[in-house]
Amino acid sequence: MSEKDRKHRIHTYLKQNHGGRKNAASSKTLEAVFHIKSVTVRKIVNSLRSDGVPICSDAGGYYYAASKAEIDATVAQLDNRIQKIAKARNGLDDFIDKEGNRWHENMS
Repeated sequence: MSEKDRKHRIHTYLKQNHGGRKNAASSKTLEAVFHIKSVTVRKIVNSLRSDGVPICSDAGGYYYAASKAEIDATVAQLDNRIQKIAKARNGLDDFIDKEGNRWHENMS
């Protein structure tokens, strides 16, 4: 099955069967239904969101948004993840700025 077909099927499945937070589907459920790995679920959800499809998520799983509030909650969750990733990246940049040349020489 092509990536495009898989995206379409997951989009349709979530929209028809998992509308709203109270009807969330766990990653494990999506993995079993579509015979894919968790990394593929995340990749497809990210692609759908990038295409403007309102797929939300929380600790309960993935679901098709039923309200703006659900979208807002997912956007806030994504913003938090962005901040944590930026902090980790900045920490690595700080290491290179402070220790980079000396560290590289010790590794040679």
